[in-house]
Amino acid sequence: MNRRRERRWGSSHDRARVAAELIEEAESLTETGAIASPLDVERAKLPPPLRVDPRGNRASLDRGPESPAAPDPPPPPPVPAEPPAADDPMYVTGREASERGELDVAAASYRDLLSREPGHVKARNNLALILDARGDRDGALAELDRALDIEPDNAALLVNRAAVLGATGRYAAAQRDLLRVIRADPANVEALFNLGVVLTRRGLWADSVANLRRAVEVDPGRAAAWYYLGDALNHIDDLTGALAAFERAVELQPANPKALYGIGKVLDRLNRPDEATVAYRRSREVAGR
Repeated sequence: MNRRRERRWGSSHDRARVAAELIEEAESLTETGAIASPLDVERAKLPPPLRVDPRGNRASLDRGPESPAAPDPPPPPPVPAEPPAADDPMYVTGREASERGELDVAAASYRDLLSREPGHVKARNNLALILDARGDRDGALAELDRALDIEPDNAALLVNRAAVLGATGRYAAAQRDLLRVIRADPANVEALFNLGVVLTRRGLWADSVANLRRAVEVDPGRAAAWYYLGDALNHIDDLTGALAAFERAVELQPANPKALYGIGKVLDRLNRPDEATVAYRRSREVAGR
């Protein structure tokens, strides 16, 4: 999130991948063990806007038919870089309102903007974040679908949609979106992490391990990824690896009760009951129970 935002899958991480870095990211595990993603929201903040080319420029490889060789023309004079387009005032109003926690004002601003500029991808994304934070997952999916109609290969939108799909238990559809992102960008840590969690939800533990290992290689400081990696390794009986992953999660996030509890489970399986008891006690203490 760094403050890295991760979206929670389920009813409870900051379920928001929510929020001022895709407007920012926070990194915490959900109490339900649900998926975390860039759509996760702190109620007072939304994630950063998507980074899009304001001019919508695309490079083209189509240079037309070949022509006879001719002397090379002199190079053209350098052209000054075009300054980035300023954000629409209504978009700025929505973003600032969301940062103050005024989500009704923010949503109204985004809707007003979209009524006259339906192709404003950042506004659609941020409106989806608000709707998802409020539990309106159908509304969030509708906005993300419309945004993806405009930019079908936008990785952030695909990860965000996968997070919402995962929150509603549509894991196969979420997996398809995440694989699209990874095929285009094998080091996309958000997609790797969320795919790892989706696969745990489907009970595909070995496949989950492969993606979560890659996620922690790309981003070694992501505590949630280490936690889920420990959980997956425990399920495939790699107890030494699971213990190391849970311990790394606790190093990064000392007050993480789930990772501490995971350490206790693995220590129990390793026949180290005294140490397991200490880990369980610490888990209860940090959870406030």
